[in-house]
Amino acid sequence: MYLTYRKSGVRFQIAVPADLHSRLGRTPIRIPLGMIAATSARRIARLLSGHAERLFIAARSQEMNAMSKPDLRDALIAELQGQLAEMADQFQEYRTNSERRLAVEVENARLVGENQTLAKVVPIGEHLGALADGMEALEAKVRSLPRSQQGGVEDALSLLQDQMASLSQAVHMSLEGGPPRPLLSEVLEDWVEVRSGFGIAAKKIDTDRNRVLDFIAFAGDKPANKYTYYDVQRFTNLLVRVPGNYSKIPHLKGKPRQDAADYNDRLAPEDRMPTLSVKSIEDNYLSPLRVLFRDIAAEHSFRSPLTDVEIRISSDATPSVERLPFAVPKLNRWFAHAAKEERADMKWLPLLGTITGARIAELIFLQGKDIYRMRGDDGLECWVLDLRTDLIAEGGGTQKRKTKNKPSRRLIALHESFETLGFIRYAQSRRDDKWLFPAAFYYGKRRVSDPADAASKRMNRMLKDVGIHERQVQVFHSTRHTAKDIMRMARVDERTHDLQTGHALPTVSKRYGLKHLAQQELEVLRSLPLPDGLDLTPYMEPGAAAS
Repeated sequence: MYLTYRKSGVRFQIAVPADLHSRLGRTPIRIPLGMIAATSARRIARLLSGHAERLFIAARSQEMNAMSKPDLRDALIAELQGQLAEMADQFQEYRTNSERRLAVEVENARLVGENQTLAKVVPIGEHLGALADGMEALEAKVRSLPRSQQGGVEDALSLLQDQMASLSQAVHMSLEGGPPRPLLSEVLEDWVEVRSGFGIAAKKIDTDRNRVLDFIAFAGDKPANKYTYYDVQRFTNLLVRVPGNYSKIPHLKGKPRQDAADYNDRLAPEDRMPTLSVKSIEDNYLSPLRVLFRDIAAEHSFRSPLTDVEIRISSDATPSVERLPFAVPKLNRWFAHAAKEERADMKWLPLLGTITGARIAELIFLQGKDIYRMRGDDGLECWVLDLRTDLIAEGGGTQKRKTKNKPSRRLIALHESFETLGFIRYAQSRRDDKWLFPAAFYYGKRRVSDPADAASKRMNRMLKDVGIHERQVQVFHSTRHTAKDIMRMARVDERTHDLQTGHALPTVSKRYGLKHLAQQELEVLRSLPLPDGLDLTPYMEPGAAAS
């Protein structure tokens, strides 16, 4: 049983058992599933596979022996198609029920919020009512006084009435969220300026700013304290319909998200583009909005519309893609291609990423000083990549090494194969203050603005050239998954391979002790058994060494 993916959609296929070839033919049974997500296709395929096996058993029975080959085959396919239609009906019913349940949950959340507000308002209203009754009684008493005594009391009463009106207005404004704060577009610029002092990458800050502007384009530019939970939830509902790559479509580039979503909806179902994934919506849109409203609510003294609420992402959103490690045959094809490259980055990055698990940005910003030999008490020497130190700036002095997080500033063990394949020899040829892969910083003679991003694109183009690239599933970052699997299969301690790859230690117990690889761990990783069948001989071929 397997699935094939075509432009027209997904197709389920299962082989006919050998003993039924005479009755059903040798051609596999094929059932088109249409344009559905990969996870749904795999789930349906498992169900159809089980049903097909039951049908094969029935085909062997005496009851069906009288049927001709075409009739029997057509009957089996019709049965499977009927099963598929039944599953589609069940899924539609499940989806309808899920949408109803979501609507009920949203309405319950709204009612809970209103009840909480009413619980606060009722005592205030009762107090104001008591004051109003007292004012009426006081007015009646004043009118009962002799006219000669009413003058001074009327002035005091008028002042008290003015104060009551002012108090009523203040209470009403408080219930409305207080006086209007600055427009969201105005506080956004202050927020961006403050965040630039946090050490966050400029590209990340700029991207978050653009995503907030997308929200403003949808919900309108209002005072910062006048946005509601529904504003953000409706924006999220829109994002579920937006094509994932719409910015690359010429006639949609620069258009509002609403236009892109409407355009995609108007296309025939088989022509619609994949929409934003759950992870993309959460990480690229909702996360910046949560941080923004949390910060500006604290600065301008109001309650964030995202406090104590859950933004729900529809089940219609494209499921998040799970990256997969590279299998050994694919690695062999990749390494055979990379070993012939003349540029050092094109040659060594595939091997370094696969065996060390280092991120591409960590590898691109290596300098000559970062690769050196450590000698243990037992005299054994291990070569390492050291990301714990800052960089040597071009004009002298130091420059902060940017890493993803604190655990990323780490020591990385180099496998002994790098000593025999020529990488260490190449690294030693680079001066301490020079980039290990200088060509990665240029496109022709022009210096690139983001060397790591440019390198990632070059690596993924190489994967396409080799024929092992799968969009978002098998990309250069998959080498980190591969490295993790290699270490797990070799029974390396989990804490050790977390330190090697720069993953945060998950428990208090694991956070105790040395925060970088110890000498014994370096020795374990240096002599790590590599997967059976992994072929590194292309790197040993004469003339393959990079200069």
